[in-house]
Amino acid sequence: MSIKKVKKILKKRQKDYGDAEQAFTRIGRMWGAILDLPDLQAYEVALMMDALKTIRLTNSPYHEDSWDDKLGYTIHGREVMGVDES
Repeated sequence: MSIKKVKKILKKRQKDYGDAEQAFTRIGRMWGAILDLPDLQAYEVALMMDALKTIRLTNSPYHEDSWDDKLGYTIHGREVMGVDES
């Protein structure tokens, strides 16, 4: 799948779930609270979600959706760090 197609999917998901940076920030607060750590930063959440997809792909390397999700988390991570190239 192309970056353009993944960005289209991300736009739809933003309509469904809200802004990715806000969601990642909220997730980081929850994960930090659960682990009794300071809040995780939004980019750290993107990296951890990418890691989750990487682990899943080691078991099912032909699962196209996981590859797309990895790319989506990379795109979001770049966006929250201000290095988006769109």
